[in-house]
Amino acid sequence: MKQGPDLRRAPSRVASAANDRGALLFSRRPLLAALPAAGLAGCESLPTWLGGRPRRERPSPQADRLVRWIRDEGRDSVLDPAAPRIMGFDNGQRDIPVRQLAENAQNGRHVVSLTTLRGRTELIFHRRQGDNLYFHLASASLMRQASATYPRGGAPGRMSDAYAENDYPAQAGYWLQLAERRGR
Repeated sequence: MKQGPDLRRAPSRVASAANDRGALLFSRRPLLAALPAAGLAGCESLPTWLGGRPRRERPSPQADRLVRWIRDEGRDSVLDPAAPRIMGFDNGQRDIPVRQLAENAQNGRHVVSLTTLRGRTELIFHRRQGDNLYFHLASASLMRQASATYPRGGAPGRMSDAYAENDYPAQAGYWLQLAERRGR
């Protein structure tokens, strides 16, 4: 059976070149396409979501002194990835290569690990107190990124922010104070 033409179609119209305000001298499409580029022209760099580099963090002189001390006098070691994985720091392998310094203190054993695994310098502060290990992941400018606790014989877990906000300054302060004394 042969079908006839579809009569439900709207009749074709010819669009006028001018609207009621007058003729357009240019197309709106290139103008709209150029707006985001014009907005980004005033920026120093592209945002990371457009392929730009993230801003480089400037560590404080105290943090820089601590990083130099670890690089100069620390020992090469590997870190079990269980607790750092909880903090979002994972290299997909069995061990995390680090450079470490360790000291015994009255409130437990303090360890600081320096790693550049993700292409930037990061510090992992950890302290053993009794049967618990407390971990803090920080950037080179000493901004805490995440924290975890690891009970001996148990599984690591996230540390509550309330406890981490008290424990992290104590651990970082301990190492900054030692680096300050050593630098004199």
